[in-house]
Amino acid sequence: MKIHSVSFEDKMRILEFDFKTLRNFEKINNDLEKDILSRGDEQNKKTNVKAMMTSWQMADQFKSFQDLLKVIVIHVLPKYDNLEIVSGGNAKIIATGMWGAIYRKGDYTIEHNHIGSQYSFVYYVKSEKDAAPIIFTSPGKIELKPCTGNLLLWDGRYNHMVPEHISDNPRIIVAGNLNWQLPDKRKYV
Repeated sequence: MKIHSVSFEDKMRILEFDFKTLRNFEKINNDLEKDILSRGDEQNKKTNVKAMMTSWQMADQFKSFQDLLKVIVIHVLPKYDNLEIVSGGNAKIIATGMWGAIYRKGDYTIEHNHIGSQYSFVYYVKSEKDAAPIIFTSPGKIELKPCTGNLLLWDGRYNHMVPEHISDNPRIIVAGNLNWQLPDKRKYV
């Protein structure tokens, strides 16, 4: 048996999309914030997110999350990747998880990735200039400051974290993971 290894330089791609350009931006944001606040902390800081976090499946329960997901899949994702290459364009994109979180002073997120998810994203529902950034640590390193109305989309394998939030103002986000769903799984197994 042989194991072959090769070194190569990997490129990190993170797409940033400004939702403030959408005509219904204010409604989307207000509804998302209301729905996140209505659920409260359902994870008790037992995940990588050491902040108030909702259930994992908010898109199954709230129209505001479904509306955000539609915009991401229809308008944002095609700018990041060519979806036609998967099953001749017949594959659907599904959210395997979509949750909200509110970071208050002292909250943070442990470094992690979303291996098993093709794409991951964060949408900034509410964020002041002094909010904690998201830091990508692998395959490259970049720190991005949050901005209300911005969405970041990246390869789910990228390691990332959020350092301690030191602001008195809350940092409210929606995060999620997306995968392809093939039209008929039996044909591809």
